Amino acid sequence: MVFKKCLLNFSLLIFLLYSFCAKAQRGTVNYKLTINEKNLGKKMEQNLIIYFDKLNSVELRVKPKNPAGNIPIDDLNQVKVLKSGKPTFVFKDFSRKKLLLSDYVGTKKVILKDTLNNFKWKILKEKKKIGSFNCIKAETAFRGRLYEAWYTENIPIQNGPWKFCGLPGLIVMVRDTKSDFVYELTGIDLNAKFENKIIGVPVAYEKDKVVTYKEFRILYKKKLEDYIRLSRVEQTTPDGITGTINIHMPEKQEKF
Repeated sequence: MVFKKCLLNFSLLIFLLYSFCAKAQRGTVNYKLTINEKNLGKKMEQNLIIYFDKLNSVELRVKPKNPAGNIPIDDLNQVKVLKSGKPTFVFKDFSRKKLLLSDYVGTKKVILKDTLNNFKWKILKEKKKIGSFNCIKAETAFRGRLYEAWYTENIPIQNGPWKFCGLPGLIVMVRDTKSDFVYELTGIDLNAKFENKIIGVPVAYEKDKVVTYKEFRILYKKKLEDYIRLSRVEQTTPDGITGTINIHMPEKQEKF
């Protein structure tokens, strides 16, 4: 009798785990990104949403109805994807280990390709609870910054914000050690309804040339040199005031 009861409980556990994993193959995840512009003495916040299925995901910037910029976990349907101009996006193709994303060169957006095999995570023994999630700490070095991440095995999705992925559970929080870039989980919906076509490169980029990460670095450095050169040139306004233009390019998350 006891054996049958244990077997029944075990079967129920397997069923619940299978049901969760099936649901976890499709849904949405929300993050808040805080960028600390220390040179300008200010902070900037962005709200992000990731649409995902078993093989792919796309991250887009969203505009909250809440003027404070916070996305309550129970109010995930109240966010609206920004559609003005070319949207900022990060597309991950897990089956091919490929990454496509948009980035700025000056004021122009370009689309570039990268790989998902970027992160060599070191999983640590340190654990803590973030919200309702039991989390495990991991660290990695990536393109000029050291990062610490907290992920949860309670949600078996090997994904996270921006380019981050590859941990054995969903990333709940990740930041560089100087807290210049901080990503925090604000919501998750495994029953989200959306069209399949949204998980892809936005159509606004369909005619754009895709550049490699190496080519992007060259373009960015050239634009930075142009801005520095312009900053040194004295210009005179119609009122006869002479001065130089101070052009600021936001700090990149990747240092090169």
